[in-house]
Amino acid sequence: MKAVILAGGRGTRLRPLTSDTPKGLVPVVNRPFIEYQIELLRGHGIHRVVLSLNYLSHEFSRRLQDGARWGLCIEYAVEKVPLGTAGAMKNCEACLDGERVLVLNGDVLTDADLARLIAEHEERGSEVTITTVAVDDPAAYGLVIADSDGLVTGFLEKPGCDEAAANTINAGIYVIEPSVISALTPGREISFEREVIPALLARGAAVRAHTSRDYWLDIGTLRNYLKAHMDILDKRIDVVIPGRRTGRGVWSGKNAQVHRTARIGGPVVMGHHVVVQARAEVGPRAVLGNGCTVGEGAHVSEAVIHDGAQVGKGARVTRCIVAAMARIGDGCHLDSMVVAQASIVGAGTRVAPELLAPAAG
Repeated sequence: MKAVILAGGRGTRLRPLTSDTPKGLVPVVNRPFIEYQIELLRGHGIHRVVLSLNYLSHEFSRRLQDGARWGLCIEYAVEKVPLGTAGAMKNCEACLDGERVLVLNGDVLTDADLARLIAEHEERGSEVTITTVAVDDPAAYGLVIADSDGLVTGFLEKPGCDEAAANTINAGIYVIEPSVISALTPGREISFEREVIPALLARGAAVRAHTSRDYWLDIGTLRNYLKAHMDILDKRIDVVIPGRRTGRGVWSGKNAQVHRTARIGGPVVMGHHVVVQARAEVGPRAVLGNGCTVGEGAHVSEAVIHDGAQVGKGARVTRCIVAAMARIGDGCHLDSMVVAQASIVGAGTRVAPELLAPAAG
């Protein structure tokens, strides 16, 4: 069985992090996000993966190559123009060898039991099985309505508040029979959620819901991107954390230089060649990318600092995302902000808690 990861989107909700990096390669706890999906597939015995790409597609092949590093085979299907979720699946058809396929949206962080999903699909003889999860606010997702036997009776993409009669949403994980993909029109933009599923339901096809109670998060917004880091640090999801465990809840890469008077309060993940200067405090719940510097007396907590960024002397960075190579000046106080790549926040800047949004710089 092959899997398709739909990773062609531009990741506009994650800007500025995706301005020159595709969403699937944005680092999550110092690893390209897509590695978590690849390892999930490999852990369930799926060793053939097709990446459906468009935006900055060459970056994936450069970073991932043929997949041998994970003991699997990665193929690439690149859209010349965006084709929508179903159009992207059709664009992968030549790589699928006429087989049943497992499909994952490229922004889903999960430890879902894929083996159970596949087995349930086979046992019930479904044409499509849609994984569903319960969320507090279904308005941003596709609402799935199913009967007591799991047969889908309705599908509503991004319902309004007055339309959300349930809270079970499409988790972006499917098992699809080859007949469904072969029936699609090639080269046409088609939405799996808005067009294909309603058409299948209209003709009485066996579309079933598979309920998952495993960890699931759409990382495609800045808030959820930060939440993904906190959840991984808190061990709410079973994934591999990079680095060597050097203390209670502390993981470190190679050649970290932590001053003897600095305080590292886990959970904390530090990349390679990190520098933490005298009397600095890192943690709890912080991720420092490769080559980061935390200046003397600075404090970083509940924050994600990407590769090469610098936090100045006496600065306080809380609940923030600081993109690669950014510089936070001495004495800055930032709370709930995103600092764009290679930008400079001037010394002494103080920002009160606000919505996660690009910081001025």
